[in-house]
Amino acid sequence: MSFPDPPRSPDHRPDPSVTAAVRRRDQGRRRVGRATRWAVVAAVAGTAALGAGYAYAIPGASAQPSTTSGSSTPSTSGRLHSPAHAPGTTSQAPQTQSGAS
Repeated sequence: MSFPDPPRSPDHRPDPSVTAAVRRRDQGRRRVGRATRWAVVAAVAGTAALGAGYAYAIPGASAQPSTTSGSSTPSTSGRLHSPAHAPGTTSQAPQTQSGAS
Protein backbone atom coordinates (compact mmCIF):
# COMPACT_ATOMS: atom_id res chain seq x y z
CA MET A 1 0.00 0.00 0.00
CA SER A 2 1.48 3.29 -1.04
CA PHE A 3 0.78 6.55 0.73
CA PRO A 4 0.85 9.95 -0.91
CA ASP A 5 3.92 12.11 -0.68
CA PRO A 6 4.07 14.47 2.30
CA PRO A 7 2.64 17.95 1.79
CA ARG A 8 5.01 20.56 0.45
CA SER A 9 5.51 24.09 1.62
CA PRO A 10 4.61 27.05 -0.61
CA ASP A 11 8.16 27.12 -1.98
CA HIS A 12 7.70 23.41 -3.05
CA ARG A 13 10.16 21.96 -0.58
CA PRO A 14 9.01 19.10 1.68
CA ASP A 15 8.54 19.94 5.35
CA PRO A 16 11.44 18.23 7.22
CA SER A 17 9.33 17.24 10.22
CA VAL A 18 6.67 15.67 8.01
CA THR A 19 9.29 13.90 5.89
CA ALA A 20 10.89 12.43 9.03
CA ALA A 21 7.50 11.26 10.32
CA VAL A 22 6.69 9.62 6.98
CA ARG A 23 10.08 7.87 6.98
CA ARG A 24 9.53 6.56 10.53
CA ARG A 25 6.04 5.36 9.61
CA ASP A 26 7.34 3.51 6.55
CA GLN A 27 10.15 1.90 8.56
CA GLY A 28 7.67 0.78 11.20
CA ARG A 29 5.35 -0.71 8.58
CA ARG A 30 8.28 -2.66 7.07
CA ARG A 31 9.28 -3.98 10.52
CA VAL A 32 5.71 -5.07 11.27
CA GLY A 33 5.46 -6.74 7.86
CA ARG A 34 8.71 -8.67 8.39
CA ALA A 35 7.68 -9.73 11.90
CA THR A 36 4.31 -10.90 10.61
CA ARG A 37 5.91 -12.96 7.84
CA TRP A 38 8.31 -14.61 10.31
CA ALA A 39 5.43 -15.38 12.68
CA VAL A 40 3.46 -17.01 9.86
CA VAL A 41 6.48 -19.08 8.78
CA ALA A 42 7.09 -20.20 12.37
CA ALA A 43 3.41 -21.14 12.82
CA VAL A 44 3.36 -23.19 9.61
CA ALA A 45 6.60 -24.97 10.53
CA GLY A 46 5.33 -25.70 14.04
CA THR A 47 2.05 -27.04 12.71
CA ALA A 48 3.86 -29.32 10.27
CA ALA A 49 6.19 -30.58 13.00
CA LEU A 50 3.33 -31.30 15.41
CA GLY A 51 1.30 -32.98 12.68
CA ALA A 52 4.20 -35.22 11.74
CA GLY A 53 4.83 -36.04 15.40
CA TYR A 54 1.21 -36.97 16.03
CA ALA A 55 1.03 -39.00 12.82
CA TYR A 56 4.07 -40.95 13.98
CA ALA A 57 2.73 -41.40 17.53
CA ILE A 58 -0.77 -42.61 16.63
CA PRO A 59 -0.75 -46.32 15.71
CA GLY A 60 -1.89 -47.04 12.18
CA ALA A 61 -1.85 -43.37 11.17
CA SER A 62 1.66 -43.17 9.74
CA ALA A 63 2.21 -43.22 6.00
CA GLN A 64 4.65 -46.14 6.17
CA PRO A 65 3.34 -49.53 7.32
CA SER A 66 5.16 -51.11 10.22
CA THR A 67 6.73 -54.53 9.66
CA THR A 68 8.05 -57.12 12.03
CA SER A 69 11.64 -58.18 11.52
CA GLY A 70 12.29 -61.81 10.72
CA SER A 71 8.73 -62.55 9.62
CA SER A 72 6.89 -62.19 6.36
CA THR A 73 3.53 -61.69 8.09
CA PRO A 74 2.39 -58.07 7.80
CA SER A 75 1.70 -56.20 10.99
CA THR A 76 -1.97 -55.67 11.80
CA SER A 77 -1.72 -53.27 14.73
CA GLY A 78 -4.19 -50.43 14.59
CA ARG A 79 -6.71 -52.27 12.39
CA LEU A 80 -10.15 -53.50 13.39
CA HIS A 81 -10.81 -57.24 13.43
CA SER A 82 -13.92 -59.30 13.91
CA PRO A 83 -14.05 -61.24 17.20
CA ALA A 84 -13.00 -64.88 17.29
CA HIS A 85 -16.39 -65.90 18.74
CA ALA A 86 -19.71 -64.16 18.25
CA PRO A 87 -21.41 -62.92 21.41
CA GLY A 88 -24.04 -65.27 22.71
CA THR A 89 -26.66 -65.55 25.41
CA THR A 90 -25.92 -66.63 28.95
CA SER A 91 -27.97 -68.17 31.74
CA GLN A 92 -26.44 -65.89 34.42
CA ALA A 93 -28.49 -63.07 35.92
CA PRO A 94 -27.25 -59.61 34.92
CA GLN A 95 -25.06 -57.90 37.49
CA THR A 96 -25.20 -54.18 38.12
CA GLN A 97 -23.24 -52.13 40.54
CA SER A 98 -23.92 -48.58 41.58
CA GLY A 99 -21.77 -46.15 43.45
CA ALA A 100 -24.38 -45.75 46.20
CA SER A 101 -23.81 -47.47 49.53
